[in-house]
Amino acid sequence: MELRKFCRTQPHLALLVAAALPSIVSAGEKVRDGDAATRPVVEKRRPLSDWRPVDSGRLDNGVRYAILPRVGTEPGVSLLMRNEGGFIEERRPGERGLAHLIEHIAFLSPTIGAPDDLHHLLHVGLPLTFSAPSAGTTSWRETNYFLSTKTNNAADLNTLLGLFREVASDLTMRSDAVNEARVQVEQEMAGRKLGNDIYASYIASVAPGSPNDVIDAQNSDDVATATVERIRGLYNRLYRPRNTMVVVVGNVDVSVTKAMVERHFGNWKRSDPGASTAPVASFEAERIRPVSFAMLEQGRRIALMTVVAPAVAPATSRRGQSTAMIMDMLVKQAVNDRLARSQPDSPPGKVGMFIENGEQGHRLLMVWDNFAVGQWRPALTNLRRTMCDLVTDGFTDPEWNTAKQNLIRDLKQKSHEMANVPNVELAKDLSHAVAAGQDLIPPDELLRDASQLLPKIRARSATAWWQHQWHAGVEHVRVEAPELAREKDPLAAIRTTADDSALCRVRRALDSNLLPH
Repeated sequence: MELRKFCRTQPHLALLVAAALPSIVSAGEKVRDGDAATRPVVEKRRPLSDWRPVDSGRLDNGVRYAILPRVGTEPGVSLLMRNEGGFIEERRPGERGLAHLIEHIAFLSPTIGAPDDLHHLLHVGLPLTFSAPSAGTTSWRETNYFLSTKTNNAADLNTLLGLFREVASDLTMRSDAVNEARVQVEQEMAGRKLGNDIYASYIASVAPGSPNDVIDAQNSDDVATATVERIRGLYNRLYRPRNTMVVVVGNVDVSVTKAMVERHFGNWKRSDPGASTAPVASFEAERIRPVSFAMLEQGRRIALMTVVAPAVAPATSRRGQSTAMIMDMLVKQAVNDRLARSQPDSPPGKVGMFIENGEQGHRLLMVWDNFAVGQWRPALTNLRRTMCDLVTDGFTDPEWNTAKQNLIRDLKQKSHEMANVPNVELAKDLSHAVAAGQDLIPPDELLRDASQLLPKIRARSATAWWQHQWHAGVEHVRVEAPELAREKDPLAAIRTTADDSALCRVRRALDSNLLPH
């Protein structure tokens, strides 16, 4: 499974930067009228250096589409088809792992129009596309298929859109194709077992009750034995027009591409089986424990401090979304700089900070230290003291100014390299943004917004923002290391180390009492 990064707007952020933002509607704001679920939505903003305005909307039958025309440096175009139905929809007995199995069957099964062509998608699609390590993924909430053409020939694009439509509605699921896919999925999941177990253990600690905790990361118990009829039943339930999104990114004519999508997907009618979409459980903050650990023999060595807070709805305006992204990036830069200075002789990436606004109802602020063998105590102590200093004293003017300079530098670099971003990566990002009801904001637009915003945000305001963020959620300390197996009581050892500084405890308690409630 993979973590998705979405940009959420925090309510208190508006208080800190309201004076810095114009009171008029941004030129990038989406213009909507009538029924937003059925009318096409076209972004109105001036052309940027490489990414042109996204054209997105829904066909009459509910299929969503998003087209991002850009020149780029690639010879071809990327296509992505997203099905809103992953592990969370496997609600009936005998369905565990079948959404992933269907993803594999799609590349192997004959179709109604080609009943004798085993590996139909591969036979037709491979000559037109570049090879890739993966052309499909399934998570708890969706399955994605993505291909990149060798040229921007409209006929190739038309052929691949036709293949996607066959995947969405016309798979015959011949038994030999299904059996071949079973073997692939079982081998794949066996190879991912350790990583999945590590991730599931972490999520169960910081986001209990969320899908990636409730759903076993392996989630493949029924792959080996499910009948074709049961697999087909889930396929027919999940692969419906309103669950489908088609994304095209590359040097294309928008009107021609939209007409192709309409031609292939517009006449798709599938009767609604009456099954509603499964509700997505949020995390249960009251179940988060203060400390957790893992001591897998083959596991990683890492100390983590995480604050988990409820995610909130994204800003409705493009500028609001941009502001939230900039603030997150800026604070990450400042905290990463502080952590790096605390260990000047450590290699890049040993310590760091990460903010995730995920699909599981939670927002994570995480700092980590990838320590060496036997060094978990100093690693955790350093994280605790650094976070204590930040939460109580905040950012200094020099380090905040440095963070702003570094962010502008990074955004300039990303803006300069926009044409080199692979089409397929943009297609993935665009699909996630559309699914979340947000805009895909390019680096040069972020650079323009940051250039206007950053001079007006001082270290004092940034400190207030950070303190509110840290105190808005539940704090969790986690250590993963094989050597914890030698501790008589790992939880007690970690707890003692995390609360090592009496001064830090006093200052944190004082800071909490001074915060407005």
